[in-house]
Amino acid sequence: MRYHSTNCIRLHLATSTERTFIGLAAAALIVTISACGTQGNAKTESAGAATSAIAVTADPDHEFLRMMTDHHKGMILMAHETIESKVKLGVKPIAARLDKEQDAEMDQMTTMLEQQFKDPYAPKVTADNQAMADQLKGKSGSEYDRTFLENVIKHHEQAVKMIDAYLPTAKMPELKKMAVKMKAVQSAEIAEFKKRLMK
Repeated sequence: MRYHSTNCIRLHLATSTERTFIGLAAAALIVTISACGTQGNAKTESAGAATSAIAVTADPDHEFLRMMTDHHKGMILMAHETIESKVKLGVKPIAARLDKEQDAEMDQMTTMLEQQFKDPYAPKVTADNQAMADQLKGKSGSEYDRTFLENVIKHHEQAVKMIDAYLPTAKMPELKKMAVKMKAVQSAEIAEFKKRLMK
């Protein structure tokens, strides 16, 4: 979460990923304004820059599928940029593995959206995931490898929190089983990449 203050006004904005922690049926943007005086004017960020442009649904399975496909799209972006880089990178095999895993899962989830909800949803890269990809630009060698692994860890940790928020509300057995598997795989990868960073 991000905190912005101008004089005595503080804005508390939830990103597209963090909004899942407030509840799968919550609004896409939550703003808490606390004023400790009357001086000054606060400048706020564009809601579109902070959140994914998806409609909140009344169904937790539907909402989870939309948010998780967006989240996967962000990981795939980082993986593609790494794989396609012309410089020598130690994380290219990891990026190829993540691309294969998350692309297959995203295909499964978009198929569920179409078949279960008649929703031809096109996953989008959210602002926070785009920022992770942008952090890789201009880097090379060990600096790139470290930044990539740190961002993948952060991205996976977000996914685990999203899954934990979803599971108590899950209705579709197939999707619940998939979410449990995703959590196990990504939790193992978090441990793997943290260990690699310690070398």
